[in-house]
Amino acid sequence: MSDSSCGQLNQSTIGLQDQNRLQFILGIVLCFVGVAILFAPEKPQQFASICEKYNSVDACQIW
Repeated sequence: MSDSSCGQLNQSTIGLQDQNRLQFILGIVLCFVGVAILFAPEKPQQFASICEKYNSVDACQIW
């Protein structure tokens, strides 16, 4: 192989590695968002009783 074809091959390999790394990071981010959506309550009032158990009613007004 000539030097130019080796250089192009090396650059395309680096490009694929960067693309794979970006896809992996995007996959991790999407997993974290999915888990957060899955475990977050749909209604914050669901956790109001927990707040009131340990705090005053005034402290729990954010719910």
